[in-house]
Amino acid sequence: MIYAQWGDLTFELYSYKQHTEDIQVAYAKHQTIKPPSSLQFMGGKELKSIKLSLRFHRDFCNPEQAYKKLIETAEKGEAYKLIIAEKVIGDYVLEKINSSIQQVDSWGNPVIIDIDAEFTEYIKKEIEKKKSKTTKKAPAKTKNKQKADTTVNRQPLIAR
Repeated sequence: MIYAQWGDLTFELYSYKQHTEDIQVAYAKHQTIKPPSSLQFMGGKELKSIKLSLRFHRDFCNPEQAYKKLIETAEKGEAYKLIIAEKVIGDYVLEKINSSIQQVDSWGNPVIIDIDAEFTEYIKKEIEKKKSKTTKKAPAKTKNKQKADTTVNRQPLIAR
């Protein structure tokens, strides 16, 4: 049974390990001279984070190849649909990977690799561009044209 899918990568479920979600709401904390500090609701939620604990085992896949493919896909920096238990969660990027090799065979090949993958919600925002009107500045006008046009030759004063 396919438990989770992110882009082209599918994670099949043979035994359930762990899946956690972190949801935060935006608050601003204001420090005051006298305790306690105060909080101000900023409106809306922060990006959701989902952590999946995975185990790549030699009986079901090549752990080293599966791990490398996960890293290569994450390094592309692209957002993909995250599907968990046949439910589309949304667009997510793989932001963090923690791995632990639990067992190796007599040739040094990994038998079991445990992965903690942290997916972060990706929301594409369009950058607002403001069109500004640019005008050419006229040359600065002088109040007294005679003073601006004439130059005064002054001799330095030398006291003897």
